[in-house]
Amino acid sequence: MKKKYPLIFLSAFLLLHTASSVSADDTYTPYSQPKASSSDVGGSDYVEINSSSSEIRCACENNLYRMLIDDKTAMIGIENKQTGYIWWSSPIDSNKDTTATPLLINQLNSSSILSYGIPEERNVKTLRSNDKKCSISVSDIENGIRVIYDFKSAGFRYPVEYTLENDHLKASLKTAEIEEYNPENIAVEITLLGSFGAGSVNENGYFVIPDGSGALINFNNGKTTSDTYSQRVYGADITAVPNTKEAVTQQLYLNMYGIVKENNALLVVASKGDSNARLNASVSKQSKTDYNICNFSFILRDTDTFHMAGNLGNSLTVFEGGKIKSDDIELLYYPISKENADYTDIAERYRNHLIENENLTVKTKADYAPLYVDTYGGTKKKTSFLGIPLSMKKSLTTFQQTQEILSDLKSAGTDNIVLSCNNWTNAGISEKIDYKAKPAHILGGKKDFKALQKYADDNNFELYPSVNNKAFYSGEGYYSFNNTTVRITGSYSRIINYDLAYGVKNELKSPMSLLSPSNFGEVYSKLAENYSDKNIDGVSLGDMTSTIYGDYGKKNISRYQSMNILESCYDNLNQKLQGSILADSANAYAFPYVSHIKNLPLSSSRFDIFDEDIPFIQLVLHGIIPYSTIPVNSSPDAENLILSAVSSGSNLSYDMIYEDISSIADTSLDTLFYANYNGWTSSASAQYALVSEILSTVSDCVISDYTKKGNTAITTYSDGTIIAVDFQNKTINFNGNIIELSDYTEKGGFTY
Repeated sequence: MKKKYPLIFLSAFLLLHTASSVSADDTYTPYSQPKASSSDVGGSDYVEINSSSSEIRCACENNLYRMLIDDKTAMIGIENKQTGYIWWSSPIDSNKDTTATPLLINQLNSSSILSYGIPEERNVKTLRSNDKKCSISVSDIENGIRVIYDFKSAGFRYPVEYTLENDHLKASLKTAEIEEYNPENIAVEITLLGSFGAGSVNENGYFVIPDGSGALINFNNGKTTSDTYSQRVYGADITAVPNTKEAVTQQLYLNMYGIVKENNALLVVASKGDSNARLNASVSKQSKTDYNICNFSFILRDTDTFHMAGNLGNSLTVFEGGKIKSDDIELLYYPISKENADYTDIAERYRNHLIENENLTVKTKADYAPLYVDTYGGTKKKTSFLGIPLSMKKSLTTFQQTQEILSDLKSAGTDNIVLSCNNWTNAGISEKIDYKAKPAHILGGKKDFKALQKYADDNNFELYPSVNNKAFYSGEGYYSFNNTTVRITGSYSRIINYDLAYGVKNELKSPMSLLSPSNFGEVYSKLAENYSDKNIDGVSLGDMTSTIYGDYGKKNISRYQSMNILESCYDNLNQKLQGSILADSANAYAFPYVSHIKNLPLSSSRFDIFDEDIPFIQLVLHGIIPYSTIPVNSSPDAENLILSAVSSGSNLSYDMIYEDISSIADTSLDTLFYANYNGWTSSASAQYALVSEILSTVSDCVISDYTKKGNTAITTYSDGTIIAVDFQNKTINFNGNIIELSDYTEKGGFTY
């Protein structure tokens, strides 16, 4: 059988291969040089590869793409039949890498890498498929190939299927089919096609990393002394609580990454196994190779650290026990070929993937740009009575005071508000499991809460009473000794309160328990019933739209199972409540279930390896789900936040407390020192007037293009609207009209 390849590609291919061929003394040759002959087809020069005499062959094809395979190494290529561009799963000229050792060259050319633990030795080792210790067997299946990797010396065997779908390549591994036939070893982490699309030292391009709002890592950026990037999708394992507060970073909310080079882009989605995925990236020479690499690795068994006799300096690694409980692994590779392809094209393809495959539906509407407001009802504050220390409930914002805040905002011109009421029940104030929907008496009780509901309804404001059933103290039917998540080490998971100044454990506040995922179904079922009975149309779930964790004790619940439980809870709440769910940030699996997302970040974690922040998550969600910024009054640079909000299509948000800020000193809400509503309502309304006038015109449009030119961000919407924000001169060009922020501050409308 003969397949035809464009001459321009194969000439470069043969030149590179010839230049990188190795001598008989070398230990590794990636593939045999194809035998080629030229012919003239339709007036164009082509080269024919005779697959019977070559290790590179065409495994299958459809109208758009052709899948190539090297049966010896399981290296895969995806060729665009229209342009001839090929994405390779391993670099075709890896032997020219002057930086990498033979071991790393093997790793570059491995289509699968397995890390395994040796529990008795408490360490981890790595296996590479392009090593003599691995046997590779390739067989054809419908629309693709099946590869069996057999690491006989370590005792692991597993099959991976690579299939060509209509517009993408799919790599899939059923974790139940991973054979572990050496009882001394256990599989802990696996990577499939880890070098897919690797950028060479001679190529221009970048990686799209969905860290926080999003970030770019330019190829060959010279940041060789910076740490490589490696973060867990959907957040770290919070069951293993550190003794000191870790550095504040953003989270990976999306299960994807992107690659852009030449006129081509690639979207990679972890469509299964995302709850246990880790995203990794490194630039040329950073990890002792010339290549720029980005990939997903998948955690099969989690680990934790056990400290002997409380000695923090003497730690032991503990592996998750039992069979592999992680989800099956599935990676989707979407090639994008167009002139000047960039991250906006990747955002569009990912949005379409969510709509086509993950049940994402449009929740926003035209002429809609609300102000998001969070109020805080009460807290526990330490006091003394006759010299006896007590912890008493203290009101910060009653229901009547919340209504007064809304009235002030309305009088100042804010006619569209999405309100979250936090700490509005006795359970919420006491930091216990909160599901009864009983308004706290100290805040005005049932009567005043109903009056607040009526006021919100009469003014078309959206009300979302909030719960946050993650960390808790015993009570309300849930107790620390039987409802707490168990760590891999076998100990209970306790949430530590850290000292604000030093980041060490605050000994004055007792640790809280982390609610076991085994209780989620019961808690949120009760909550749905109680909210529905009291005619509460919507709910804010606090951290529980952006946090997943397992329970590694007798209940034996993995992160994957926990994610599934949460999705069932979201679905039940949607069926019971008309207003649905207001998410306080959200992981991708929650997108189909939420009506709003507040507190979307406007920046990344700003790791040293990053080159530029982009509003990638906003590019994905605009015109689909309405969202807001972090609170304006919490920002040290509110002007920049407002400009960033306009450029990314983000609605504004505010935190507000009625009582004086001295009331929150030495409480769990002491971080809200900026939130006293006095002085903020007029400024919030003025900012809302500016931002909503612009964003309401495009609220139901997707962002079709986003570029930066110097200090100016230019956002183009699907209806043709163009908004240019100049961050240096602090101006907004909206459809040709120049708006200067200084005009608003000089008039007294804005205060920062």
